[in-house]
Amino acid sequence: MFVSDTQSLIWHLTEDSKLGKNALKVFEDADSGKEIIIIPTIVLAELLHICEKKKINFRFDYVLEKLKDSSNYVVYNLDFQVILKIKKIKNSDLHDRIIIATALITKSKLITKDNVIKRLDYVQTLW
Repeated sequence: MFVSDTQSLIWHLTEDSKLGKNALKVFEDADSGKEIIIIPTIVLAELLHICEKKKINFRFDYVLEKLKDSSNYVVYNLDFQVILKIKKIKNSDLHDRIIIATALITKSKLITKDNVIKRLDYVQTLW
């Protein structure tokens, strides 16, 4: 299993060439039913915010429909267990701590290009 950060999900949904080749392969495998990608609710909240600010040309409702009909993209709620885990993660902003905590709890690799997260060495990353 994998956890996606916001930028990775955006680049996948918009077919942006900035998405790393290993990350692209995981998303393609999830789209074809071979992998599971976990989407933390904070990622959806950030994506909604970006769509509302029109920073990307993308319909947020499309993402919700895709998630609703998919068993390979799983939404993971910000729950009490995540809150307990983020207390232990330092040197990162709150949104990233939630994403990292989700990856730790689900024992998943994190799809991210974020060098700050990679340097923290809390979770294994993939790009």
